[in-house]
Amino acid sequence: MFTAKSRTRMLAVAAATCLLAACAPGGGSGGDANTLTVSYSQVVADELPLWIAVDSGLFAKQGLDVKLTSLSGSDGFPALVSGQTQLASIGASEIVSGAGSGADVSYLAALTPVFPYELYAKVPDGAGLKGKRIGITSLSGSLYVATLSALKQLGLSPGDVQLITLGSVTNLNNALVAGSIDAALSHPPASAQIEAAGYHVLLDLAKQNIPTSNVGIAAMKSYVSGHGDQIKRFMAALQEAITREKTDEAYSVKELGDHLKVDDQKALQETWRYYAQEVLPDVPTPSVAQLQTSKDALGKTPGVSDLDLSKIVDTSFVAR
Repeated sequence: MFTAKSRTRMLAVAAATCLLAACAPGGGSGGDANTLTVSYSQVVADELPLWIAVDSGLFAKQGLDVKLTSLSGSDGFPALVSGQTQLASIGASEIVSGAGSGADVSYLAALTPVFPYELYAKVPDGAGLKGKRIGITSLSGSLYVATLSALKQLGLSPGDVQLITLGSVTNLNNALVAGSIDAALSHPPASAQIEAAGYHVLLDLAKQNIPTSNVGIAAMKSYVSGHGDQIKRFMAALQEAITREKTDEAYSVKELGDHLKVDDQKALQETWRYYAQEVLPDVPTPSVAQLQTSKDALGKTPGVSDLDLSKIVDTSFVAR
């Protein structure tokens, strides 16, 4: 969520980065048009299609040199605005907040069109969460929006619980295992360790099929308008990677282990099954409904309530 202060900071950082990089707005850096820098904010299994597309040469087969770079959620959108990156793998909340701040952004694909989280707790039902400490990473972002949705599914409001900000997914998982919070959203592979600590799944948000974009592909409209061919080829490679993730368990599990730095094969196989069979779409088609969940959650953020989401969604590059 961008406050007025953070919105000003975002634009200032974007302008400074653009000057330093001598770049044109929207990602026209003047270099090779087939070289794309793509950011992602978390090292999570949602990003597996990107990892597969790079590591198995699917982008290269399309004549693209795609470089993945890890940037926090607060840095990823300013980098996109400035042209430091050409595409960003980010959540709907960042896309909606950025658009609300005045950024002319396009939402091109949905890698995770549902909330890929399970709510872990030790209480028997939602009523038992009243007054309890629920961990979140921040008061913005996809996990925050997902937590609000989980509470709503259980008949609770944010005022019924204590929301504890912990900064990162790793901190959240560690706090849950240590018992310093009472509940939190998480997903494989961390779920194995969480269940071993005595927690159980109170709610599987993925099975609720609430439209969202926990992770989606975004670009500035100025970049899209001048690089349609590159984006078309990028999406073709991404579609191939999605198909491989769903059909090649052995390769996908190896990729997950390499990127997540996890050796537990059982946990990795569980992660693959959860994402490939329950979360990842066959075709990553973006939609207004996927952004609406974040717009509703962030409605008090300046500029968000007046957004026309249909002007942000661009389905033209996704295969039908």
